[in-house]
Amino acid sequence: MKKEQIRNELFKIEVLRQRLMRPQFIALGLTVGQGQPRILKELLFEGSMTQKKLADACLLDVTTMSRTLDRMEQAGLLVRESNPDCRRSWLIALTDKGMDIAKKVQQIFEETDKIYCSNLSEKEAEQLFVLLQKVEDNISQNCK
Repeated sequence: MKKEQIRNELFKIEVLRQRLMRPQFIALGLTVGQGQPRILKELLFEGSMTQKKLADACLLDVTTMSRTLDRMEQAGLLVRESNPDCRRSWLIALTDKGMDIAKKVQQIFEETDKIYCSNLSEKEAEQLFVLLQKVEDNISQNCK
């Protein structure tokens, strides 16, 4: 098998994933290219957190995260609260509206997960996960 085939398959999967999920997120009023769905999901499960921790969890740089959080705050999805542990940072938290949208985002992620694995046995899904982790590790070790 050519390594180029793996690259092409990963690319096609990403494009198809976006085609599947993007319309659903847009229908919720989210801007997908900026990581808004993932931000909402992280805050739903982790609760309030610093911008740095949220950026790390979403694999976004702090500058992109800052602009995205500004937009989400203007849309009424989240608030910045004083961080009692550090006067120089803020805690990011969901509003009630943000919580409602975050729950819908999580449903979309869960439905997509079912589609990903619909033709895979439990063993195949586990093998795929292990292989994808290896690919991620390979890339992470070469990122600067």
